[in-house]
Parts: sequence; structure tokens; C-alpha cells
Amino acid sequence: AFEFTSGEEFEPSELYVTKEFNNNYLHAVEDLNTRYTEHTTNYSPVIHPGLLINYSNITRSPSFYLPSGMAAIHTHEEIHFLEPGRLERRLTITWKVVESYEKRGRPYQVVNSSITDEQQGKIIIRRTTTNVYIGGPFRGIN
Repeated sequence: AFEFTSGEEFEPSELYVTKEFNNNYLHAVEDLNTRYTEHTTNYSPVIHPGLLINYSNITRSPSFYLPSGMAAIHTHEEIHFLEPGRLERRLTITWKVVESYEKRGRPYQVVNSSITDEQQGKIIIRRTTTNVYIGGPFRGIN
């Protein structure tokens, strides 16, 4: 993962959130707000945003790999929620490295990611994440 440079993309991932999957997450985080479980006249239940953020971490990409003894530490994040995620739809998650740099002898990587609702053809979440890589050939946290 740390070897990816600006312009390179990680392999996309797909996510399909069922009612049961969303409900399990809701119980785990103890957030039983009805917006996640009940239909109204105008809206169907939405996917908990925390579930979408958890499943769009770069480590979810099939091409994410770190050698033994290395770690990626999350240092900064900016998230833009553009549309609610709806249940029972295929979502595609993509990641693209937009910047790579070194600071204090460690590699940093800035990655833009997006979650797209394939049924609507709309991006529902955009996020920018910065990670620092430690261990292996790079200094640890000391």
C-alpha cells in the first residue's frame, strides 16, 4: 500500500448492505434511530453512515497489502456526505492516491475515496484520508 504513488488507484470494492446487516451494525453501535429502520411516505431506511465509513477504509480494498511488521496509521480525514446510502443497493467504493510525501523519515499518503450508489449512478460519500506508514523499513512510533 505504501508503495502506491500519486495517480495510482487501489482495486475497487463492492458493498451490498441488507436490512439485516444494517440492523446488526445498529445494535453494535447502540444507535436505533428510526431513520435506519423504518419506511416513511417519502423515504426508505438509510444505511448507518458509520457502517459506510468503516467499510470504505482503504484496508477494505482487495489490493491493500502491508508486509509483516508494518502498520498504516490514520492521521487525518475529511468526509463529505452527499446523499444517504439506501439499503439493498450495490455500492462501489474506489480509492485513488492523490499525494505521496515523506515527513520525519516516514511515507505519508493522501487518498481520495468515493462511495457510489450504482442504481442511482450518484456518489453518496467523498472522503480524503491521510495515512502514515511505520515499521518494516521505516521508523516505528518512537
